[in-house]
Amino acid sequence: MNELDWIDLLKKKTGKSKDVLVGIGDDCAQVKTGKNKVLLKSDLFMEGVHFKKNKIDYKTLGQRAVCRVLSDFAACGGRPKFIGVSAGIPSYVKNHELDQILAGILFCGKKYKFSLVGGDTAKSLKLFLDIWGVGETDKFISRKQAKVGDYIFVTGPLGQRAFDCVFEPRIKEAQGLVKNFKVNSMIDISDGFIIDLYRVLKDSGKGACIERDKLPLTKGESDLYRGEDYELIFTVDKSEKKISYLSKKFHFIGRIKSDNFGYKMRIANECRNISIKGYTHQLGSK
Repeated sequence: MNELDWIDLLKKKTGKSKDVLVGIGDDCAQVKTGKNKVLLKSDLFMEGVHFKKNKIDYKTLGQRAVCRVLSDFAACGGRPKFIGVSAGIPSYVKNHELDQILAGILFCGKKYKFSLVGGDTAKSLKLFLDIWGVGETDKFISRKQAKVGDYIFVTGPLGQRAFDCVFEPRIKEAQGLVKNFKVNSMIDISDGFIIDLYRVLKDSGKGACIERDKLPLTKGESDLYRGEDYELIFTVDKSEKKISYLSKKFHFIGRIKSDNFGYKMRIANECRNISIKGYTHQLGSK
């Protein structure tokens, strides 16, 4: 079973109460507590899966783990309020290295204006951080509401980020988009451009035509499938008047089509079916 299968199973097996406004399957959950609506998110950052201990310093590790959650808040048009950190700590991690992890987390707290509110620790064979967060948004943007005719944009180049460096979650960009434009859907690129856009299409019940010559690739075709970019893919309503402005600020790369059109890329005036590839976690065994 892979990660996508697991999510589909969870959707089938779990119910949703009236206080769950957005449940399993989006970048964040949105729940109602009294008169308030909040975003909820958790994310694992595991040695050997998401990072290699000899390829990343510990302060960067703390920053990167937190920024993955912040990127999901951004993808829903949100901003962070509270962050908690649970950690599995192996014996090889020294006290000063734990201090560096915390320094990275606290640096992000100051920069992105969230409070660190707690967590848990346990002895572990490998190092991992489980980051959980509470956020807020003025308008929740789902990956499930793309409309036929929407313009598809990406906030920055593909393939430019190194896997083990600090990145900037696109919170500021998302806030500006939600406030000033008719954004119908959005997702962050964590597993690869092709597979993450596919998630928008699948959940929205739509197809798409991507323009190959407009894709902001850094190195080549492999940029379409590598994860860890953490740029945003967003779709803007066809009635939006300021498309030309958006095209100067971000990268226009295609249009949303009906479901029966399929998922295609235009190369030299020929539309070709896209092979859906990207990073997915393989879970368990048969």
